[in-house]
Amino acid sequence: MRREMRAAYLTGKETIEVREADTPSPAPGEVLVRVRACGVCGTDLHYYHGVFPSAPNIPPGHEYAGEVVELGEGVSGFDAGQRVAVEPLRNCRECVPCRTGNYHLCSKRVLTGAMTPGAFAEYVTVPAYGLYPLLDGLDFEIGALAEPLAVAVHGLHIAGLSIGERVLVMGSGAIGLLTVLAARAAGAGEIVATYRHEHQGRAAEAAGAARVVKADEVAGERGFDVVVETIGGNAPTLGQALSAVRSGGRISVLGVFTQTAEINALALMLKEVTMVGGITYCRPGRHSDFDVALGILQSDPERARALITHRFPLEDAAQAFATAADKGTKSLKVQVQA
Repeated sequence: MRREMRAAYLTGKETIEVREADTPSPAPGEVLVRVRACGVCGTDLHYYHGVFPSAPNIPPGHEYAGEVVELGEGVSGFDAGQRVAVEPLRNCRECVPCRTGNYHLCSKRVLTGAMTPGAFAEYVTVPAYGLYPLLDGLDFEIGALAEPLAVAVHGLHIAGLSIGERVLVMGSGAIGLLTVLAARAAGAGEIVATYRHEHQGRAAEAAGAARVVKADEVAGERGFDVVVETIGGNAPTLGQALSAVRSGGRISVLGVFTQTAEINALALMLKEVTMVGGITYCRPGRHSDFDVALGILQSDPERARALITHRFPLEDAAQAFATAADKGTKSLKVQVQA
């Protein structure tokens, strides 16, 4: 029997259309999830603004949580009605990166909402290996923060953050603020965050930053063990990060750059700085980045909830994207909820 649902589609530059679609059925190894909360990501906004090419017949959305509705053939360990957060990466599960926990580097990896239907919809199918049960005390909107928080956790673990180290977080958008949360949970000795807008600075302090610095005043900051860049775009932040990090320190790059960035290679060499790019999340050991993110959320859900500034129903997905794109709205994390 044909079942219909509602889903949001990016049909043109800065144009979102909500329309009827067929409800998907789970293939073998998949689960059908009823989406209850999905966040608007900075990557979604790149598609929205036309910076990246989008697929007009695929709903975007990859920061989500919901309820299990139906199990595909061969799936066990989950029950209908179970609340879950979703790690939205599909991968081959067979190559060396996949078998060593580095599935984010799989040559066949696919991000939900980019090349396969995403979660700005009432229902979405997901491989069962991407499901993480939500423990008591974590509701859907907090669960939907697990994905972007896992990005921040990954950014810190690839930089090898140790307890007591000084951290500079460049940018106080959603990923920057979640990096502050993650660094605080990891035992950073001092966390400093940069910001462009006053509401971002206040949010960084609430998230746990010891100090906040206006982005155009970061030149005076020096001696950090770890610098995490979360801005990207066409910002001059890589050079600033290199100036701020101590000799022998580490720079983690999480911002999505939309054009080639310049850096002083001689300074990189003379300071013997390690600079590493981060993409999504993985399983570096017994616990995945997603496991760690959910643990942080479980330990302090209300500090994380403060990042969610706007909530919209699916029918108002166009307004949700417009709000997330306009910092005049003082938005931090915008979610579509059901």
